[in-house]
Amino acid sequence: MRLERIASATILATAALMLAACSVSVNPDAARVDCGTPGPHGVDCTLTRTGGDGTIQACWDLVITCRNEGVMSASACHRMAGDQGLATQNMPVADFSGQQTCDAPASGQVERLQIIAK
Repeated sequence: MRLERIASATILATAALMLAACSVSVNPDAARVDCGTPGPHGVDCTLTRTGGDGTIQACWDLVITCRNEGVMSASACHRMAGDQGLATQNMPVADFSGQQTCDAPASGQVERLQIIAK
C-alpha cells in the first residue's frame, strides 16, 4: 500500500511541475487598423499595437462604400516587430477592385482583421 501512495504522489508532483512549466500569455498579441481618407495615391492605414510584444503580421480588407452605393475593396498585410507600437501601410489605388462602380468614396470599413504571431 505504501508503494502505491509513493507512486501516486510522484505522478501528482510530476503533473504539477508540468502544468507549472506551461506558459500562459496574459498579454496576447493584438493590434487595430484605422484607415484614412482615400487620395490619389491610395489609402494610408495606421496599425496600432494594442497587446503583446511579439512579432506579428496584421492582414485586413478595406471595403469602401461610394456615394452611388458602389463598393471598392482591397486587402493588405503589414508585419510589425515586437518592439514596434505604431506603423503605416499604404494601400495603392491600383489594388482596389470595383473602382468602375464607384463615383466617389463615402465611407470605409476595415473587415476581416487577422493578427498572426510570427
